[in-house]
Amino acid sequence: MKRGKIAAVVFVTAILLTACGRESDGTVTTGEIVVPEMSSGDLLVNSLEYLLQDEEQEDIQEQEVSADTKDSQEKLPGAVAFTVYYSNGTCDGLNSRTEEAEELTAEVLIAALARHNIVSLDTKVLSFHEEEKEGEKVLYLDLSTEMDNYLDTMTKEAKDIIIDSIASTFLENYDADMIQIQIAGKPLHQSVTLDQAQDGEEV
Repeated sequence: MKRGKIAAVVFVTAILLTACGRESDGTVTTGEIVVPEMSSGDLLVNSLEYLLQDEEQEDIQEQEVSADTKDSQEKLPGAVAFTVYYSNGTCDGLNSRTEEAEELTAEVLIAALARHNIVSLDTKVLSFHEEEKEGEKVLYLDLSTEMDNYLDTMTKEAKDIIIDSIASTFLENYDADMIQIQIAGKPLHQSVTLDQAQDGEEV
């Protein structure tokens, strides 16, 4: 793009220099517009100044675009990676993928599960905590009643996949041994270990 502009300026400069050489005296008048006499040196200087100013503006724009692109590609400082489990599509196993968030919370994991249709979009975390029991880390997750309504629309096989996905996601990311899931304070099922969830055992 810059080469094209340089060529255009040089071409115009050459034409004007030729014209100035033929008519070196007086001014050129066309209607009411008066073009003052300009030496070939002045014309060349003005042309180069215009070209340099235009190049400087383009360089600034390119630097701004490069900076914006670099910022958009950089990861959030302190981002935490986590694993989310979800149905493989045939309801006979789980897939997983790694995602990132500013911090690891139960709400972040439930939101990630919602993006994979494991929980409904309006499901909320009522409470979440962990305890040590007989040398094992146990998670306690209580979800809102919207989750119960969501499960009512599912087949038994789909429910099992949903429970396995929630259990696997929480157990792995919190490095826990067992999880108890409740809906509005009522137990959804018996406690599940990570191996049981990923093996698809009935709960």
